This record gives sequence, structure tokens and C-alpha cells, in this order.
Amino acid sequence: MTVGALLNKYRKEAEYHDISLLLCELLDCPFLTLSLRKEEELSDRLLENFYTNYARLRNKEPVQYIIGKACFYGLEFSVSPEVLIPRPETEGLIELALQFIPENAKVLDIGTGSGTIAVTLKTLRPDLTLVATDISASALKIAKQNADYNNCAISFYQTDLYPETEDSFDFIISNPPYISPSDYAKLDTRIKEYEPKLALWAEENGLIFYRRILKEAKSKLKPEGLIFFEHGDEQRQNIIHLAETYGWETILIKDDLAGYPRYLGFK
Repeated sequence: MTVGALLNKYRKEAEYHDISLLLCELLDCPFLTLSLRKEEELSDRLLENFYTNYARLRNKEPVQYIIGKACFYGLEFSVSPEVLIPRPETEGLIELALQFIPENAKVLDIGTGSGTIAVTLKTLRPDLTLVATDISASALKIAKQNADYNNCAISFYQTDLYPETEDSFDFIISNPPYISPSDYAKLDTRIKEYEPKLALWAEENGLIFYRRILKEAKSKLKPEGLIFFEHGDEQRQNIIHLAETYGWETILIKDDLAGYPRYLGFK
């Protein structure tokens, strides 16, 4: 069977794009060049591997976990079920943060997961000093791999939110777990079965990590320091209220590209 014949076989399926990604991974070719290889004959071994992976896809396993990587901000990141699959909304958080982070700043990424925020910021702004934390040792292992793969010098700490250092930061950025227990029960089965609950679930109606980060941040930031969050689309006013309770002033309120409330900045 040729590449073209295999693609035609699944052209009308909803997962066609993901199927194409599976084939690209097996052929070790960029997505944009797949159409140039339509006449290529596929070996029996490669077809066997494809059908094995296709069965996983039909079982609702995310394609990123099947191929072991995801694209974020034009960079390649290793992913596994120990870390969340990076979302486009978080690219928006980075774009906003870059407008506010001063030159040669020291930046703390809380809850780094696969390291997408820290690695992307360091790649785009080599002048920055990046520190990243996560409570999960498995997540940090992947984050370190991604930092090495993208040639980024980042200091990683396994800890609950803040590193146990005397460092002061110019900027804190975080996309913490923010799915409340009631909302978690409503999530797509694909997310609940395959993505790590630790990186999604948050008590106090999804607000516990915002409260804890905001409560401690004054002692971790320099006097002119800023803190930026990604958040759930129904949490904006509650987070602003929390911030005001701890003496923070709101300096940024933005929606994502789909028009949902998504980003907040404080000083």
C-alpha cells in the first residue's frame, strides 16, 4: 500500500489530521512534506506499527501521547501522560507576558509541567534567567529533556509552588491547575482518562493555587515585580477579588482568541 492510498482510506474520518500525524511520525517526515510522498510504498512493518497506533487513536488516546511529542509556539516538546498536552491558549499567555517582562529579568514559572512556558520564554528571550518549579518529579524529568532539546539553560526545582531559595524575581508566570472538582467530572473522557489529574484538579472551586501563589508572591517578587496567570473562563472576577485581598493591583485583563476570559496580570 502507498502513502497516498492509506491517506485516502481515512480521508473522511474526523481524526484525519491526527492520522496524518501518526504517519508522519512513522515516516520521520514533516507534516507539510507528507503530500510529496504519496507514491511511496509502505513496508509491512510500518503498516503494522501504523495500525497499532491507529487503534490507540480510535480508543481516544491523544495523538500527542501516541507519538510522544507536541508542537507549541513553533517548538517541539516531548510529552507523556505525566504532563498536560500544551494548549494554544497558553501561547497567548506568553505573547502577553513578553510585552511586560523587562530585559535581563529573572522569571519564575510555577507549575511548569512539560516546560513549555519556561523553554519558550528562554528561546524567545535568551537574556532572561528562567527558574521553573513543579511538584511532580515525572513532569520535571520531561521538562528538563525539553530544555536540553531546545538548548535552554533553566533551573528546575521539585517543590510545591515556590523554590526554597532566597532569590527574588522580576516576573512570575503560571498556568496552574484550575479545574474544580465539579467541572472535572464534566470534562471530556479523553482528558480524564489520559491527562494527569494532578495538573488539572484544584480545590476551592479551582482557585486554591491562585490564592496560594498570590498570598506568597509579595515575598518572592522584587518591588516592581509582576505576576501573570492563565485561568478558567469563569474564574476572572474571583481571582481579581483574591488578588485585591492580598494587596495586588490588576494591570492586565485579556480574553483568548476564542473570546473567553483567560489572562490576568497583577503588580
